Amino acid sequence: MIDRKVTAIYFTGAGTTKEVVSRVCDGLGGFESSFDITPCDAVVDLRFGPDDVVVIGVPSYGGRVPAPAVEKIASCYGGGAFAVLVATYGNRDIDDTLIELSDIAEQAGFRVVAAAAFVAHHSLMVDVAVGRPDGEDCADIDTFASSVVAKMNAADDPSTLSRPAVPGSRPYREFKGVPFSPKANGGCTSCGVCARVCPTGAIPEENPSATDTSRCISCMRCVHACRLKGRSIKGMKYRIAKFVFARKFKARQGSRMYL
Repeated sequence: MIDRKVTAIYFTGAGTTKEVVSRVCDGLGGFESSFDITPCDAVVDLRFGPDDVVVIGVPSYGGRVPAPAVEKIASCYGGGAFAVLVATYGNRDIDDTLIELSDIAEQAGFRVVAAAAFVAHHSLMVDVAVGRPDGEDCADIDTFASSVVAKMNAADDPSTLSRPAVPGSRPYREFKGVPFSPKANGGCTSCGVCARVCPTGAIPEENPSATDTSRCISCMRCVHACRLKGRSIKGMKYRIAKFVFARKFKARQGSRMYL
């Protein structure tokens, strides 16, 4: 257990990143507060100090930090707080996600002391990494949290804690987007829930059956938020893409930890 205030900050589409971040925080001794920075209207005005530990979690989208999360994390005042970085990925790769997240956190004034990537059910190509994080993944998450505690508690002088070497390169790989966006289907009642949870404002609240595909990042948050299953991605191209992706990335990928 870390004898410091622990705070969780996360961007989550389908909800698995929130679950992973919460489990990491539990392993650190539990968090006093958490902030979901996913909604488009989420206002991030967070200030921290050197006695704080902040767990920052994002999903890897195309090997990058989701664009809506970048500005919100960057707007935090790190104040020398320790940052534990967490990325989730859909069994393909994390590419430049962690190095970009590390750069953002350090530029905001955080001191990065640990980072990890864990596999989660792919939110878009839904036939990949089904049921993950599973028991093996959760054991890895617990091991990571325990290792972070051991690293921090073993330091006589916290300022000497080393920055982990995370994978990735600069300039970051270009994120070219995804050619598939959820759209309203016959189950849509225009209740507006999807518009309220959308992280990019791609769904107009006055007309939630519409989707601005130029702003949509295909995070699938709207699909998961709709209890009536009123939004989905359909079409032969999507079905083919899911099949090809599932065949290509069926081999189990594991957790990656950097301390």
